[in-house]
Amino acid sequence: MQEQRQFVRLDTRLNITYQVASGAAVSSVTKDIGGGGICVFLNEVLQPGTSLRIEIQVLDRPKPIAFLGEVAWCDSYEVIGRGQRERSIEAGVKFMQIDPQDRQTILQHVILGLQAPSQ
Repeated sequence: MQEQRQFVRLDTRLNITYQVASGAAVSSVTKDIGGGGICVFLNEVLQPGTSLRIEIQVLDRPKPIAFLGEVAWCDSYEVIGRGQRERSIEAGVKFMQIDPQDRQTILQHVILGLQAPSQ
């Protein structure tokens, strides 16, 4: 399978809220983030093409970045560990409508995160 991403990704857990159409807002976190979109943990399986309204809290920024995204893929799998079995749902969400300055803020966050010394 050929990689189709145009941007590098930063594995990071940032707080988000997402909302499907007129549904209730749900809190979650990112798995990773890049200049073209994010990977998020969801509470439900969503079909590719589903529109989401998302707010993401980027560190050192007082107000969240809000954007409209579209589910590119969604996978459900079982996580086994410490004697427990849990279900996890992840989705890749591409940016559809995002302020150019907000996208720049995300790109800067990714670059700075990739340059940070690992511990």
